[in-house]
Amino acid sequence: MDRFHDFFRRASLFNHDISALQKGEELVSYVLFDTIQDVRKHLSVATEAQRKQRQKTFFNPPIAKRSRLGQGIHDRGEAFVFADEPVHQSDSQGLSNHFPAHGKLMSVLRKTIKSGQEWDVTVTAETWGIDESEELYTSVNVGELILEPGAKIVVRGNVFSLVCERVISNNSASESVEDYQIGILPTPFSLDTRRGLENGQKGKPGTTGNSGKDGLSPIVQSSLLGLYLAGPIAPDQMDGEDGRNGADGKNGGHGRNGGMSKIAEITIGHLEGNLQLFSQAGKGGDGGDGGNGGNGGNGGNGSDGNKLLTGVLEGGKGGNPGNGGNGGHGGNGANGGLSSNIYITLPPHQEKQCTITSLPSPPGKKGTGGRFGLGGEGGKPGRFSNPESQPLSGKNGIAGSDGRPGKQRDAPWVFLNEKPIWTAVRESNHLSPINETINYQPV
Repeated sequence: MDRFHDFFRRASLFNHDISALQKGEELVSYVLFDTIQDVRKHLSVATEAQRKQRQKTFFNPPIAKRSRLGQGIHDRGEAFVFADEPVHQSDSQGLSNHFPAHGKLMSVLRKTIKSGQEWDVTVTAETWGIDESEELYTSVNVGELILEPGAKIVVRGNVFSLVCERVISNNSASESVEDYQIGILPTPFSLDTRRGLENGQKGKPGTTGNSGKDGLSPIVQSSLLGLYLAGPIAPDQMDGEDGRNGADGKNGGHGRNGGMSKIAEITIGHLEGNLQLFSQAGKGGDGGDGGNGGNGGNGGNGSDGNKLLTGVLEGGKGGNPGNGGNGGHGGNGANGGLSSNIYITLPPHQEKQCTITSLPSPPGKKGTGGRFGLGGEGGKPGRFSNPESQPLSGKNGIAGSDGRPGKQRDAPWVFLNEKPIWTAVRESNHLSPINETINYQPV
């Protein structure tokens, strides 16, 4: 126990059975935190000196610019948990709405993540049967963590604490973003106020207008003197029916904002080998394409007239065509997800063994407006019809407009031993600016 004194002390705080841990068991507790002070006690191991240093840079530009939003209350609460922010009276009601808070506490003396495996420590709202938008907390306490080649530990959208007295990483240094060992990943769902899929649905196309029926043909019989009508027929019965207008296409749905990457504190007593951390909030959902407008129906043909004993029976007029429907508007792309700060603490002389990759969250693409529907063709006039009765072609509809693309959101700010990681190597020679890789190195 002397070797892993801090581990066992923290396990006692979690009310985990020390004898079971010594036997190699992995213990998990699902708890309710009654106060924000309880959250601070179970998640953060920062010293008072660390807290004061963090407070100076906690409200960096990406965090500061959302201070007046509802997320600002969460940010200030997290600054109390991980830095040195007081609990503001004006935030008390907003914070109290989320208590008791839900958390998962884990302890394991020795944990080996096998080659190519992923240890996902995320806790989900399903554990308690609560809404997925509730903030959830995960605190992991490990004596010795062994990471075989290609092994990963990830958390998805929880406020996260990882404390390891010793980490042995059997991974070589890599420039690939995918070769990380610790992943601070976003919620696998959007946290905006709307419901539905992340990508907007495509608008349904408008239906094609029905074509008009042809005019009735008169029944004509012959005699020695010539042709005559065998029965009465009204002139308008010989006209072709008008075609119907095509229906408008439906608008594409808007995308939803990307999942959030939450605040994390990672504390390592000793690091053997190379360690890479990766973090990025979720991509914004794409806007759905607008539905195409339906084509207008064709006009019906007029029936033929004839020369009768009584004179010329005028042919029917062709039916007017239907107009094409308008295309639906494309949906708006959504913004990339928000991110919070990440704090990493390890022995200063081991900083160069740690590589940090933090990326902006990409925006959703705009939906494309639907095509306009084509106007129908007028019906053909019958023989012996009035030449001035030729119908015009139907009008085409109007194309739908494209939606707006979403906005890229800032990468998480990462602090190594309380120092913000400023120096960035931008690999813009082969990546677009929106998906630009930023490999942060210690200053």
